[in-house]
Amino acid sequence: MYERELSIWRNLMEDGTQCLGEEQYRNAEKYYSQALLLAHQFSVPELTAFTLRLLATVRVRLGYLELAEEGFQSALLICQEVQNAKGMSEAWAGLASVSVKRGKFKVASHEYEQAITIYPTTSPPLRLGMLYADLGQVYATLAEWNRAQDAYSEAQKICRANGFLKGEGELDVLIGELCFRQKKKEEATKSLQQACQVFIGISDIVALTNALQYLALMYFEQNKMRLAFECQQRAVALCLKFDTKHVLSESCFFLSRIEQSLDLLEEAKYYLELSIRFYPEQDIELALRYQSMANLLLLTMDYSKAELYYLKALSLYESLGDELHIGEVCEALVVLKESRKSGEESRESKEEIETQAKMLGGFPIEALIRLAEFYEERRNYRNALECYWRVLEMGRDAQITTGWIEARVQKVSKHIRRKRSVY
Repeated sequence: MYERELSIWRNLMEDGTQCLGEEQYRNAEKYYSQALLLAHQFSVPELTAFTLRLLATVRVRLGYLELAEEGFQSALLICQEVQNAKGMSEAWAGLASVSVKRGKFKVASHEYEQAITIYPTTSPPLRLGMLYADLGQVYATLAEWNRAQDAYSEAQKICRANGFLKGEGELDVLIGELCFRQKKKEEATKSLQQACQVFIGISDIVALTNALQYLALMYFEQNKMRLAFECQQRAVALCLKFDTKHVLSESCFFLSRIEQSLDLLEEAKYYLELSIRFYPEQDIELALRYQSMANLLLLTMDYSKAELYYLKALSLYESLGDELHIGEVCEALVVLKESRKSGEESRESKEEIETQAKMLGGFPIEALIRLAEFYEERRNYRNALECYWRVLEMGRDAQITTGWIEARVQKVSKHIRRKRSVY
């Protein structure tokens, strides 16, 4: 009787689902809305409920939360009337997604629990695994660590039992994040290593890249810089093949930070340049990259380029009205000016040049100390430590007294350890 209308409904639903998958949410809403008008003509309540749920799902993505909630509530009532357990479970999960968007995580946890409780044993198990994973993320947001761990473990068991390796690896990443937030860094590292092995096994390059970068962060936080460097370098190489400019910029920026910690300053400059080149916006993140590049160039005595990047950073900070960073850059420019002046004065006599070259490699050590003190005053202890280490190395090479520099290194190192312990 409704064969023609049913065929049109099916086509509209397929078009809407394709748009949903491609994140074309407005088009998806249009198709699902047309499909809902047809569904109301049928005497099959399940079709109406199914259409309502998908339309509500799109509206969550669009931020139309009141309409989405109404749609899920209507679908839930229909499914309760016809005793469709799978439909009721999906409607509860939909309501939970609305609560998450509203920041009502306690409510969302109850709604996900309800969805899981009534989920039929005859329905696809991997969907149940997804519900457990979603519940785990809500518990993690609420800092209910044990409940989050239990939910993730249930989800992982389901993935493992059904041969869904990618899901198993993704849950390793979530468990690693959970452990990290509890300061269980060794357990977090182990979970992320397992995730990397899974993603290598299934040749999922995108997932592997994300896991490698997370693992690099774990090593970085534990001050295992060589391991962090190896992971992040591999991640950047993979990023070059597929990722967006923004993600590639972030990856190169982090790699540059690791290389600076390893005193690989030329390599750090190279990847910081890549980060700047690929960064797509004119915002504070780009200004921070300019400032970081200027700091690196100052360390390597490339004063002209350092000044150029400081001025680029200053221009962006001024356009953004960021007074704190404006002050930092202005003071750094003063340090730069003094460094240049010190270098010029040292060239006034050949004898002074030869002495300085022999003692300090031609670098005005006073400027480097001022830069270290500049960072230390602003609690940028990692950069301060890098400057003091360079001063210490040059002092030892020149066979001059370095006791006071060693004391500064110990003091700044203590600040860094204390800062890590907070996290």
